[in-house]
Amino acid sequence: MKKSTLLSVSLAAITMSGLFSTAKADSAEASCQVRKDGEVKQARSGPCTFSQRQGYIDLDLRNGVTYSLAPGQNANHFKDQKGNKVIRTQAGGNTQEFKWEGGTKVIVTFTGTNAGGGDGGAAAVNSGETPADLRDLVNGRRVGGEVDDEMIRRGYRSARNEVQGDDVYSYWRKSSDGRCVVVHFDASRHVSSIASAFESSCK
Repeated sequence: MKKSTLLSVSLAAITMSGLFSTAKADSAEASCQVRKDGEVKQARSGPCTFSQRQGYIDLDLRNGVTYSLAPGQNANHFKDQKGNKVIRTQAGGNTQEFKWEGGTKVIVTFTGTNAGGGDGGAAAVNSGETPADLRDLVNGRRVGGEVDDEMIRRGYRSARNEVQGDDVYSYWRKSSDGRCVVVHFDASRHVSSIASAFESSCK
């Protein structure tokens, strides 16, 4: 192979590595309340850490229990590390609620300390919700650059991109209020989901 060809390949690799940054988790301190099957009264609660990265969520309780949730095919649907189905039944105010198919429920209440970005629990709570001004882009026919153009038209600016397998996660910040969102492109480069993200994700 000629030196010029090798140089071109090397430059392309360096450019691509600069475009896609390493994925990192954003975390927020919270209080987690776990209710077992059939319990209706106030359950015992304690401090925990809520972490989110590209739709994956970890709930680390101080008693050593960890719930690791992987995103499902539908919004707010997950599977835990044992393969059990989990649905996020609430995401608003300062609370998120996760319900297991067997009846167990974990209620996460944010305490206002966001280790990832310093903007408090509010950023954590709203993560995962689709902003109203972007809902029409989800599962639409637009792909790649078309979505980029539309995001810019709606007042967002690109922050960074991450690649995980065949999927691309594109982070955008809204110029007017600083809101951070993540656009998930599937293998065909169609928009799979758009969700609010931690403020630190757009840095």
